[in-house]
Amino acid sequence: MGNCCAGTTVTVAEETQVKPVKTYTGFQEHACRLLFRYEEHFPNEVPDLLTILPSGVIETTKKLSAESERGLIAYSFPQFVEASVAQQVVGKYESSWDGNTYSTTPFVQKSGDKYSLVQTWPTKFNDKFKQDFNCKPNNPDSKKFQPEAVDAFKACMETLFGAGATAKSRIQFCHKVTENNSPCYVGLTEDLMTYLNENKQEMMAIGIKEMTPDGFVANGEDGKGNKVEKPFTMERKTQYVVYKKFGWETMGCCKTLAQFQQEAEFLEESN
Repeated sequence: MGNCCAGTTVTVAEETQVKPVKTYTGFQEHACRLLFRYEEHFPNEVPDLLTILPSGVIETTKKLSAESERGLIAYSFPQFVEASVAQQVVGKYESSWDGNTYSTTPFVQKSGDKYSLVQTWPTKFNDKFKQDFNCKPNNPDSKKFQPEAVDAFKACMETLFGAGATAKSRIQFCHKVTENNSPCYVGLTEDLMTYLNENKQEMMAIGIKEMTPDGFVANGEDGKGNKVEKPFTMERKTQYVVYKKFGWETMGCCKTLAQFQQEAEFLEESN
């Protein structure tokens, strides 16, 4: 009797399981930043800062009082928001912009048929910053420091601090290359929140204290060893990168994948 299975091929379908969250061993970042050092140059001006994210979330508010080493930085590539975001109203932040639509603030302006966004946030122009960044008073590379972004940042600073502000304190073009060897996690907002909630040790290792319904609270310390905490909001159904940032403040952080890919490359993917 012949073998009953002779001539028969058995095929087993192999399903490729796509991981909802990818983990990388780190990334290399080419950080290009525009810097405006307001420091003590404008003692009679105390403008209100709104750090508006492309999603429309206001991440930071601050009164910009004249003080040594103080500055504002921004990305060196242009950003835009939808009309629906531009027409959002600033809530109650004890700010001079409260009750205004975003498009009537210096941070969101009509640009042709689009709305340009200047996402700017505070920094300290201290020894650590000078050590990390190579800053130049003129644009060294218009591909890395795109003129559209430079013009928008300049207009924003002139509105905040007065006409001629960028002549009194020139915009600086700052660049640094760093390799971050802390794990980073990539996925949709909902998948990342589930993953980090289920992996507390990994969550805490990248400087996250706790997850919240719409993001997380990061914790860490600044260059003086002071403990710091900061909430981060993540837009739903959006690809994000969650990682630990190192700098004057070392803590958990996140960026949309689209923003991240503008200036960073992942290292190896972890198994």
